[in-house]
Order: sequence, then structure tokens, then C-alpha cells
Amino acid sequence: MRREIKSGGRNGTVLIYTIIAMTVLCGFVSFAVDLGRVQLAKSELRTVADGAARAAAGGMGVSQSEAISRARAIARANKIDGAAFDIDTAQDIKFGKWNAATRTFAPSAFNQANAVHMITRKAQSRNTAINLMFASVLGRKFCDASGECVVEFKAGVDVDQNVGGTANPFLAGMPSGSVASLNNPHNSPDYAGTRSNPRQSPVAITMPIQGGMELTFDSINGDVRHDPNLPFFSPDGELTAIGRNTNGSENGISDLTAPINALVAVFLDDNAPNLTSAPAMLDFSTAASRDFKTLKPKLKQIFFIGDGKTSEGRDQRFVAPAGATRMYLATWDFFEWNNNAGSRNIKISNPDSIVTVK
Repeated sequence: MRREIKSGGRNGTVLIYTIIAMTVLCGFVSFAVDLGRVQLAKSELRTVADGAARAAAGGMGVSQSEAISRARAIARANKIDGAAFDIDTAQDIKFGKWNAATRTFAPSAFNQANAVHMITRKAQSRNTAINLMFASVLGRKFCDASGECVVEFKAGVDVDQNVGGTANPFLAGMPSGSVASLNNPHNSPDYAGTRSNPRQSPVAITMPIQGGMELTFDSINGDVRHDPNLPFFSPDGELTAIGRNTNGSENGISDLTAPINALVAVFLDDNAPNLTSAPAMLDFSTAASRDFKTLKPKLKQIFFIGDGKTSEGRDQRFVAPAGATRMYLATWDFFEWNNNAGSRNIKISNPDSIVTVK
């Protein structure tokens, strides 16, 4: 008798395996094709976000409506995933403040803003999501994608101002009538004055200051002397006469060790400096200590500037501390600034700049 072999069961098993294999294959194809498409769209969204944010920043000096108009023009000029694109001006574009020290963005009123936060989106909630081809077999038909960036607008700077030899750094930020260098050999203290009659008040630099910003000086010229019977000295000061203030820290501002007659400065926040104690003092008594590339002083900590150059003639960088809103330029003396003479001229010139910071 011949036995008949039936193969229907095996054929059914092969069919099941084939279906499973095809499903897995579709998954891999989906991953390769659809993922690549989504990643390309994200790259396009990021590029448009950067371009639109820069355009908005360029219009910040005009008006908010102009800034938004410029951003939309850039967005509309581009296609994302092959389709026309636009931004939602209420949700996608924010004006605010960029804090370089903490690297954070905080929304603010437009007239107080220095940065633009832009998000470009393709989202199912907006009916603009990316359509998936092969993944739809697995039940995934759409994918959201976005691009994001923060652009900082740095207003141009044009500083050209003089700093008198009588400018006492311990009177920085102090109201008229405040006293410094009270105890000195000549019993002749220094007094803070007014804008029209500054007396021994130091000069606040005529540019906006914020924490984290870096300052360099184009040129610093002029000579100062600390006594009517002594010679004048350049911005680096008299390198053979280095010392501290005879009164130590004053008005909440730190003491300093530096060459007499040198150009110095101090960063302050919006508060009067005498409301809190002074920080530790800095020491610039050696040539090496004055030959820094970058200096990061604290609030209320007097620091040496001199001619603003290294021994190789390169610009030194001065970084404003967190919370800084003002910087005062002054002259270093050991006591009694009121009998000093001469002045320095300080120049800083930088054009407007737009920088992608995040």
C-alpha cells in the first residue's frame, strides 16, 4: 500500500512565516525611509528657525511688528518636507533676554529684549505633520518634528569718553555727597558729585552692561599723575609704585593692589554698593598678574585695566559677572584722589551683531 503525504500544514506554516517576515521587512524599510525623511525635515526646520530668528533680531531695532514680519518672510520663503511653511507668530516666536552667564532665555517685554527664541514646527495638531509612508502599515501615519534656536542681538557700541585722574573707584554708584578716602595724611577726603559737577565720582561707561558679556578696548590713551609735583604716567601706571588704599575697602567696594595712576574699573549691579560687604581684593602687583588674557572679576571688586593689552599687544578680555548692569572707570591711588591731574581717553567701537547662542 502506498502512503500519501500531505503537505498542507507545512505550506500554512511557511505562509505565516512569510507574513511575519514581510511585516518585519516593512518595519525596517519604514525605519530607513521614514526616519531619514523625518531627520531631513528636522534639519530643514532647524535651518529655517535659525534664519527666521536672525531676521527677527535684525528687525528688533525697528519695531516688534517689523521683527515678526521679517521672520515670517524667511519662513515662507522655505519649504519643509517639500511643502510650503509658515510660523505661528503667537506660539513660535518669543522675544526676551538671553543670560550669557547661565545660558538661559527668559521672555520679556519687547522693549527690554535682547534675544529671539524661535521654534519651527510640523505638527499633527496643526495638520502639518510629516506623512509616513511605510510606517503607516504598522499604524503610524504621522510624525511631529520641530527645530529650535535662540539668537542674541548685540547692539553696536560706540564709546569715546574721558576718565579723569580724580575718579575715585570707591565712589562708584554712590549718591552725591558720599565720602571716600576720609582718613588720609592731608585730611582731605574725596566726595561724590553730580553729573554737572562730578567732583571725585568715577565715570560709568556709556554702554549697556550685562552678566557674561566680554569687553575689549580699541584704545586707551592719556596720562595721569597723583600729585602736583610728580610726573605723569601712562594707563599701566607707575610700575615701581604698587600699593593698596590706606583705608582698605570702602563703601562695600573691595581694596586693590596695583600700580598707582593705573586705569582701573569696577562692575556693579543696580544696587548701591555700600548695602553689602566688600568682596576679597585682587592683586596686580606683578607683571605676570597684569599679563592676563581674560579676567573675570566679581561685583564690587576693583580690577586693573591699564592699557587693556597683554605684553604681546593683544586685547585683554574683561568678563562682566552675573548681575552686572554698570561698569565704572577710574584711576588708582592710595589716598586722596582730589589732587590728581590728567585724564584718559577710552574707545570701544563694535557694530551691531547677531549671534546664534543656542
